[in-house]
Amino acid sequence: MFNPYAHGNWPNNANASSSTPSGTLPQPSIFGALPYPTPTGGPAPVWMWFTFNGFNPNILNCTVTGPQARTYFTIRTDKPGQAPGFTVVSNALQQPAVIIEWAKHPVLEVRDVVSKRRTVEWMPLAQGNKYRTMTARGRTFIWAPDDDDITMYSVGLGTPQTYARIYRDDDEVILQMTVEAVQIGLLEVCVAATLLLQCGRNID
Repeated sequence: MFNPYAHGNWPNNANASSSTPSGTLPQPSIFGALPYPTPTGGPAPVWMWFTFNGFNPNILNCTVTGPQARTYFTIRTDKPGQAPGFTVVSNALQQPAVIIEWAKHPVLEVRDVVSKRRTVEWMPLAQGNKYRTMTARGRTFIWAPDDDDITMYSVGLGTPQTYARIYRDDDEVILQMTVEAVQIGLLEVCVAATLLLQCGRNID
């Protein structure tokens, strides 16, 4: 069976000579108030849209396009029945950017950002199952339902800031991100989160 960790210079047993990614280690979370929409009055964020389309037959096999209809990522998943099964998100250079191993408790790795860990550890449900927390780039964020959308907020001592939102449009899934979120290196992280939240599989 195809082992995605043996390609693209990812560290693993089948590729023992690979260098270890310089992934950012999770920093201690500083939790503030529960998320709420960013208040009006400040400068409006500038948004970018990324579309998960061409489902075959679902989001686990699709293409992610962005500004100017450019293909940013290709998502491919092993055929059903192959255990444990992998989903690989490749960037425009066909390099693996995200790998998900569909074990009993799924395992995820975002290259150079999130080290290999269980998805339930990376995006745990909060008490009451009202939202999920997520740590990346040394910061903590919250994914919370917002009407028909799922919105990502910052967490901290200041006013929560909106960084991204996910919503469905016909047969597509839209990831809407602020330019700031893309600039600070959250694109691959948000693509991975979108995939987990929209794939319909158990991620806990």
